[in-house]
Amino acid sequence: MFGFIIRLTKTRLSVILAVILIPFLIFSSVYTYKISNKEDKSLEAKTLEQRVNFLKKHGFEAEKTSETKKQVVIPAEFDNVYLSYNSIQKAMGFDLEDFKGEKVNLYSLKITNYPKDSKNVYATLLVKKGKIIGGDIHSTELNGFMHGFKM
Repeated sequence: MFGFIIRLTKTRLSVILAVILIPFLIFSSVYTYKISNKEDKSLEAKTLEQRVNFLKKHGFEAEKTSETKKQVVIPAEFDNVYLSYNSIQKAMGFDLEDFKGEKVNLYSLKITNYPKDSKNVYATLLVKKGKIIGGDIHSTELNGFMHGFKM
C-alpha cells in the first residue's frame, strides 16, 4: 500500500485556491459580460430606427413620423402613481428606482397596429444614455389603458 502526507501551509493553500478560483472567475466574468452585452444591444435606442425595431420585436408597428421627444425627470420620491407605474416597469425587468432624480429622454410614438381597434394608442420609451430603461403602451382615449411592452 502506498500513502503520502501533504503539509498544508497558508501559502500552499493560497496557491491552490488561486489556481482553482482564478480560471473560474475569469470564465464567469467573460460569460456574464457576453450575456449583459447581448441584452444591452436589444435595449439600444439612440436612433429612431432602433426605437422602432424595439417596438417591432414586441409586436407593435410604430408611425415613424409621429415621434416626439422631451426630457423628463424621474421623481426623487415616488408617490402612489409612480409606485404603480414602476410596478409595470418591474414586471418587464426594468426598475425606475435606479434613476430617481435623474433626467431621461421620453420618446412617444403612435402605434398603428394595436389589436383592439384603438385609434389613439402610443408607446412611451424612457431612454437614458441611449438605452431603454422603461416605458409603456397606452391609450389616450377616455377609458384608456396602460400596460407593458407585451400584450
